[in-house]
Amino acid sequence: MGNIYTYFVAENDAAAAATADAGPVGLPSLDAVDATVQAGSLMALLTGRQYDEITAAKSWARLVSDPAHELAWVVSMPDSFTDALANAANAKLAEVVGPWSQTEEFWGAGDPEQLLPLLSSWRALAQTAKDSGQHMFCWMAL
Repeated sequence: MGNIYTYFVAENDAAAAATADAGPVGLPSLDAVDATVQAGSLMALLTGRQYDEITAAKSWARLVSDPAHELAWVVSMPDSFTDALANAANAKLAEVVGPWSQTEEFWGAGDPEQLLPLLSSWRALAQTAKDSGQHMFCWMAL
């Protein structure tokens, strides 16, 4: 059994952290991929920035929930990630999905045809966050 990564929109860190126990019930959300490595790889492809630079930033996947929680954690995704995803045109998503699907974290076997709808849905969630003046977070559960 693997980890669960659910991205969601919330007003602030405190509201997001409050979802640690039950998950983001009732909030706009989407199950996707790992918030550190796979989201970082996507950000690098969307922006042309270096992966190491992105993931080394203190704002990248910053823990906002209690670190002692045993089964689930909530991290904040930087607004720069939300903006890059929200602003990505269909052509850009189509351009990056192939290289993204071949990254090590997909074991070189990700299917671009299955991942492109995920990217489109993830972009819609990012647009929701941006349009509402809120932020994107990821609930991670074991």
